[in-house]
Amino acid sequence: MLKTHISWHIHFAKITMISIKKLNRDQALDLIRGIAIIMMILFHLIYDLNEFGYTNIPLSNFWLTSYWRYLIVFLFLNAVGISLVLAYGNSFSLNKFIKRLFLLGLAALSVSISTYIMFPDAWVYFGILHLIWTGTLIAVFFTQLPKTSLFIAALIFLSGYLNLTDLSFLRMLLSDYLPLSSVDFYPLFPWIAFIFTGIYLGHNPIYKKIFFMRLPLLQLIGQHSLIIYLLHQVILFSLVGAIYFLFSQ
Repeated sequence: MLKTHISWHIHFAKITMISIKKLNRDQALDLIRGIAIIMMILFHLIYDLNEFGYTNIPLSNFWLTSYWRYLIVFLFLNAVGISLVLAYGNSFSLNKFIKRLFLLGLAALSVSISTYIMFPDAWVYFGILHLIWTGTLIAVFFTQLPKTSLFIAALIFLSGYLNLTDLSFLRMLLSDYLPLSSVDFYPLFPWIAFIFTGIYLGHNPIYKKIFFMRLPLLQLIGQHSLIIYLLHQVILFSLVGAIYFLFSQ
């Protein structure tokens, strides 16, 4: 009887802790990620349809789709900055941070390998995940410095018209190994600026006034944004390709 009573209390405590964690989640942040993921899936669906000749919608040389792409990256990178504050703003756990870097690095590596197989002349050697990995390594030192982070972001924006160093040196040093173009290339500058603005927003969460809605499905998608990011294009490209080959026979 005593063992049953203790077991029941332990089970109740576990449920309570899980409930507290869910309540403590930043639902606005989950919503931002969810919206960004959905927009990204739609963007890549159009890309795949273009690749197989179903559509001819410009994605790189048309202002509307270009700004759409920028908005997706803007949301993702600000979410990175906000999450850094939530994870490390009050206390820093080296083990937790190393695990975060390891998972991000593994995800970035998987993107590089898969795109090298699919697009050997335009594979991803520094895409959005590589940017997030590098930006996380740099920006984590500023999680308790929101004003400094905002100043750094402003400085990068103001210096945007100058010949600010990006990752072009990689192309020069490794020109024999890197492709002339990439299907997903985001240089560290100026894009890291949005991670710094995210750090500022983490301390001054005005984004909660904008993303105040409760949309459980989008928020659930936002909670699993990394795995969805890694799998969605493989699934989309395979489905569109299968349909193409099925009806082209």
